[in-house]
Parts: sequence; C-alpha cells; structure tokens
Amino acid sequence: MYLTDFRENTLKDVITKLEPGLFLTVTGLTVKDFHLLVSLKVFNTEQMNQAVFAFRRYEDASLHYTGIESHIGLRSYGLYDTVVAKE
Repeated sequence: MYLTDFRENTLKDVITKLEPGLFLTVTGLTVKDFHLLVSLKVFNTEQMNQAVFAFRRYEDASLHYTGIESHIGLRSYGLYDTVVAKE
C-alpha cells in the first residue's frame, strides 16, 4: 500500500490527503471508512509506527544492496502518524 513518492509524509496523510484513490483501489475502503476504523481504535499507533519504520529500513537496505538509491536526499521518514529523521 505504501508505494508512494510521499515518503516524508505520514501514512495517515497519504491515505487521507495525498493518495486516497490509491487507498480505495488497494483496500476497497474509503477515507471515511479509514476514519471510522481509526475512531474505533482498530490501529495501535505505536505498533503501526514501528511496523512502518521497520519496513522502511528493510526496503532501503534491500534497494541499497541492489545498487538502487530510490530517494536521494531524503532526510525524514513518515511513519504511521509521525515523522522521524532518517539518520
């Protein structure tokens, strides 16, 4: 789902503001549905942030291993609902 060029933005922002059409296509859920799930506390924020961060690190390491630097100059990662420095 998080295949986007908006790597410095939070996943919540990508879903609700930047690429809601992609979210609908991939999940079949609307932004309204997403907000309902968030309000029902379906997502554990801490675990979601950790999972997105781990994915980012694994993805970058895998791409670097193959010689690909996909986002040159990227200084921060957007996680689920927060942004952290890349280094």
